[in-house]
Amino acid sequence: MPKRTDNIHKRKDGRWEGRYKIGNGLSGETKYRSVYGKTYTEVKGKLIRAASAVEYEPCRKSLYFSELLEMWLHANAIKHKDSTNCKYRWLIENHIKPELGRAKLSQVSSITINDFLKRKLVSGRLDGQGGLSPATVRSIIVIIDAALKYAVAEQFISPLKTPISKPSIEKQQIKILSQKEQTYLENMIFSDVTLTGVGILISLHTGLRVGEVCALKWNDVDLENNIITVNHCLTRVGINAQGISSSFVLDVPKTSNSVRVIPINSFIAPLLADTKLAARSDFVVSERNGFVNPRTFEYRFHRLLNKYDVTDINYHALRHTFATRCIECGCDYKTLSEILGHANVRITLDTYVHSSLELKRSELEKIIR
Repeated sequence: MPKRTDNIHKRKDGRWEGRYKIGNGLSGETKYRSVYGKTYTEVKGKLIRAASAVEYEPCRKSLYFSELLEMWLHANAIKHKDSTNCKYRWLIENHIKPELGRAKLSQVSSITINDFLKRKLVSGRLDGQGGLSPATVRSIIVIIDAALKYAVAEQFISPLKTPISKPSIEKQQIKILSQKEQTYLENMIFSDVTLTGVGILISLHTGLRVGEVCALKWNDVDLENNIITVNHCLTRVGINAQGISSSFVLDVPKTSNSVRVIPINSFIAPLLADTKLAARSDFVVSERNGFVNPRTFEYRFHRLLNKYDVTDINYHALRHTFATRCIECGCDYKTLSEILGHANVRITLDTYVHSSLELKRSELEKIIR
């Protein structure tokens, strides 16, 4: 009886055949390749050399990049929020697939990716009116980089030899309300209280984002203990042909740090108590059943600024203003970071705390003895 092992056997034509594993097929089945020889010893030597030379499964290299993107999306969908999945899907379908989707994994390199990204920065807009913003291109890079890392982890391809080039983003000057402007706006709101004004004051004194203010329910506001619990936010889902989110849904915050408890200070506590007595909705800034769309609320915010002749700023500037006031009053950075719902203090300092000229001046005065 001829000698046999698990991977070597004698064929009916008299030759010996050895099989070695080269990976898995698209449906998960095991793929093999064979070597042949006149003797068992010859095949065994070929088998050892061939198996040791295998790095990655060749048929995986024949995958199109579009197929990899679909596999990556499916594998990671549970990790991302619906809004994130919608955003990734839109970028993949409208920007990545049209140019890179038909390339095979074996053809994708740092050079091809970087050339693609350069084109997007120069002429990537779908309306043909110039390039995409560096922030959008960075989002595309996040997808491509994650998909390639997934391919490496699954042993579809080897890692890229050189890194993907990321465009720099010029840090814009953050606009905030001056102390004088803030005091004036607050006085105007108290002189004619509306739910829009209540929402503005909440953001100015707690740092809540517009999506968190619109999602805030009265059962999240504990007026006995004077605390607000941020349990929900409004998330954009569904993206239209222009890349604009089409609707909002009540969702949990994006990270565990965003779920937080914030004290209500004595400045806005009486206002919230009075507002609750007259409430017609479960939502703090809504006059009807259901929440107010954040876009609608922002429109009302700008209309109110115009009414009171206050410098027009975006709603998120209220969060910046809150953070700056806290720093100016000597608030502990760690405490502020937790109130804002950041993962660490560095994010708070680098992103949200606007260092005003007045603050710089007061700090420098401290060195005078």
